Amino acid sequence: MERDRFFGLHFDFHASNTAEIGIRTMPEDIEWYIEQANPDFIQCDCKGHPGNSSYPTKVGKPADGLRSDNLRIWCDMAHKHGLPVYVHYSGVWDKEYTEAYPEEASVDEEGRGSERISLFGSYVERRLIPQLKELITEYGIDGAWIDGDCWAVERDYSRNIRPYIYDGISTMEHNRIMRGAFLKYVGRYVDEIHAFAPGFKIASNWAYSSYIPEKPSVHVDFLSGDYPHNDSVHAARYEGRCIAAQDMPWDLMAWAFEWTHFTDKPAVQLMQEAAMVLMLGGGFQLYITQNRDGSARKYKGNRVRLVGEFVRERQFLFRKKTIAQVGIFYSAESYYHDSNIFNAAGATKALIGTLNCILDAQYTANIVLEYQKESLWKYDIIVVPQWKYIKEEEKKVLLEHARNGKNLVIVGAECCMQFGELIGKPFSMGKEKHLSEKELTDIEDFAWIMDDDGGFAGIKGDILDIGIIGKGTLYSNADLRDRMFSAYGLAAYGEGKVLFVPFDLGDTYFDARSYIMVNYLKKVLVEAEKPMVEINRKNIDISLQEDRDGILLNLVNMHQGRHSTKILVYDEIPPIYGVEVKVHGAYRQVFMPLGEAVSCEYGADFVKIKLDCLEIHSVIRLMR
Repeated sequence: MERDRFFGLHFDFHASNTAEIGIRTMPEDIEWYIEQANPDFIQCDCKGHPGNSSYPTKVGKPADGLRSDNLRIWCDMAHKHGLPVYVHYSGVWDKEYTEAYPEEASVDEEGRGSERISLFGSYVERRLIPQLKELITEYGIDGAWIDGDCWAVERDYSRNIRPYIYDGISTMEHNRIMRGAFLKYVGRYVDEIHAFAPGFKIASNWAYSSYIPEKPSVHVDFLSGDYPHNDSVHAARYEGRCIAAQDMPWDLMAWAFEWTHFTDKPAVQLMQEAAMVLMLGGGFQLYITQNRDGSARKYKGNRVRLVGEFVRERQFLFRKKTIAQVGIFYSAESYYHDSNIFNAAGATKALIGTLNCILDAQYTANIVLEYQKESLWKYDIIVVPQWKYIKEEEKKVLLEHARNGKNLVIVGAECCMQFGELIGKPFSMGKEKHLSEKELTDIEDFAWIMDDDGGFAGIKGDILDIGIIGKGTLYSNADLRDRMFSAYGLAAYGEGKVLFVPFDLGDTYFDARSYIMVNYLKKVLVEAEKPMVEINRKNIDISLQEDRDGILLNLVNMHQGRHSTKILVYDEIPPIYGVEVKVHGAYRQVFMPLGEAVSCEYGADFVKIKLDCLEIHSVIRLMR
């Protein structure tokens, strides 16, 4: 069945051997969700991380407590409603398979076997491909969402990998071999299944996203991932921009519950999460757990219906490309240098912190992947967020963009040192603070930035003295008398400018988001270019999408209805009243696709829109 993967419901339960599976799986319970949500597809469990199948497989291992064909009931109900069925299938992580074939398991450095398969074994041919073919033939499924794949990869020391490594191999080289082996592993099953069933659609969870920031070399049909259950608005804000950069069909999955105490998220919270995905052109999935016996949870209330209606009325945003004023450079070289194979392990903290700070300063921003560096000319401002291991080729391209008239903003002490030398502005390390988080307890371990209202914010990390190109002031103490170094630097370079943020702003903002840091960064960015969109209220996220002969301007209310880190779910998002938006450019008509009342003022090179109230998400269509 051919339908866009715009809005879907995802169910999984990772079948164990302790539950009686299928005895309570009733078609009417599944149908309730379909009728409430009106989705474009259903995604349900067939094999989770334990490796047991929730259907009577002939080529794998059915769960011990399988009492009826659980998957058949789910597929029949979805197909009755004309909906494609995608299966949730655990790939690299398969406990049952690695116990049945220990010689096929990944092995750690101490020789201990793992629940993860060895990428150098025969799991793909022996289990994964035969099961997918069985599911296609017997159940008529339309696609597969392969879970437990890239993020489950561990460094392998089994005999299977011995021909590919050597004694004394470095961790970096071993990781590189593991990454290459993973992509070959995915390519093996994708190509074989496409040959068997050409219309079948496959995604490997988090492939070619922030986890694998590379040019796609494997022919997956779409990109997808399930972002974290907590602080999800900010997670979707980041992951959506990374995955959208690939210019492929994509969606993100929201956990409809908070995992710490398994508390369901209210509709307004899920709508806000959905808005963060839809404003970037992506599809949206709602993840609802199946019961341990594989049945659909019996549920009452209108939560699923309200989320479905909210998403559906915004379908016109689907696959619309984003445009932005700021391009944030994602260095794959630096990421892989500091990550644990495919898991960031802190390698992206500075990137995420910098992105959030830029967006909180209400500049529009996209992520630009390393292999896309030539496309940075599209952006007025190019930001390099604390990367330590940028290739010389990439540095030259970044500087060439500045030479040709763009604004290059370099963030972080080590990153500034690299680029300062290249443009003939060598900097000295003003204050080194290579301290652990545990050691950063004494007030003398900090430096401070001051806001115009007199408030101070502490800065962690190394700080450069950027000398005569410096502007503004950093302080060695939260006291005006204790001036230390310049707050940022500005150097002309060809027809453009290079601006230097001489401290680790991204790490600082990742750990503690503060308005003082936002106001500081906005001053730096304004030195480069004034914002294309100006707005009179804070806590509003902005994104722009291409729309024929105009643009779509998305506004998302970032309030989270909570005042404590203990409040993980919230049922209210305070509205923002009296919103005024000024968009620079020659726009002649304004439409509100969602029907809000606005008033407009048109100038020769701007338009002002007044919106009485922003609830969760509004869209403004501006036509030239």
